[in-house]
Amino acid sequence: MELGNSGGFHSWFRGVAAFTVLATFALVILGGVVRVTESGLGCPDWPACDGGIFPPLETEAIIEYSHRITASFVVGPLILFLFVAAWMRYRQERWIVIPATLAFVLVIAQALLGGATVLTDLPGAMVMAHLAVGEALVACLVVLAVVAYRGPLMLGIPDWAVGKTRRFPTLAVIAGVGIFLLLLSGSYVTITGSTGACFEWPLCQGEAFPDTRLQLIHMFHRYVAGIVGLFVLYSLHLGFRGRTQPTEIRIFSMVAVALIVAQVLAGAGAVWSDFSQDLRALHLALATAVWIAASGLIVLTFSNPGARWSGATHG
Repeated sequence: MELGNSGGFHSWFRGVAAFTVLATFALVILGGVVRVTESGLGCPDWPACDGGIFPPLETEAIIEYSHRITASFVVGPLILFLFVAAWMRYRQERWIVIPATLAFVLVIAQALLGGATVLTDLPGAMVMAHLAVGEALVACLVVLAVVAYRGPLMLGIPDWAVGKTRRFPTLAVIAGVGIFLLLLSGSYVTITGSTGACFEWPLCQGEAFPDTRLQLIHMFHRYVAGIVGLFVLYSLHLGFRGRTQPTEIRIFSMVAVALIVAQVLAGAGAVWSDFSQDLRALHLALATAVWIAASGLIVLTFSNPGARWSGATHG
């Protein structure tokens, strides 16, 4: 089967890839709900829940079990399907096979980390590793979905990047790394119990540099957010400034800016509302939404719709 460009891909493959991104985003949101409701040990064993197939009728157990069910019976099978389909139908396409394979490896690692995290009573390092692998998994799926729609990537500055916009591709990649580190710093705040250490915003009990360890950890996350946020906003403004960029680059850049602003407001609102669970969950959900938008923007930036695929083998 010959593939001319991304349009040569079966619509079912592109559709499943896009749906898997959405399903994984939902899974991350569920994981955030598990964190803010402190339901991580709602099922104290793994893979069973309190020794049974079904969870006991307790809120924490149901929340944790819902997360496991979504991972095991929705996201896991979808990623397995994409992995098998990539190797059966598109195994000559490295920009399809590599992200599909990485996603398959990461979802297995994520499941093992999730089980180990529960069985070892939620140690901080494993909780952070669980989040890091989950966000890396989301990025791999974003690469797979965007490439299936847009075409293979090219490791060079795109033709439309001229003048000041020429800096955008490089800055977008650096911004993506910064967002990932920001996600990890937020996770560190949670696992150290520093979430409620500062109940004012933007200062911490009126101080920029408080004395206690937990307050310093909390404020460190805010400072990282400020530095990374300003850099990301500067980078993104190059994405919609001027007229040489493709329309989708401008749209994704503006969407990412809107999500960052919403993320900051949700974080401040969580503090002002005495750390409402709803706003904390929204803050975590928007963090992953920003990560998805940034990942998609980077892949769009380096995608090459005019390139021809090398072809696909028969399944």
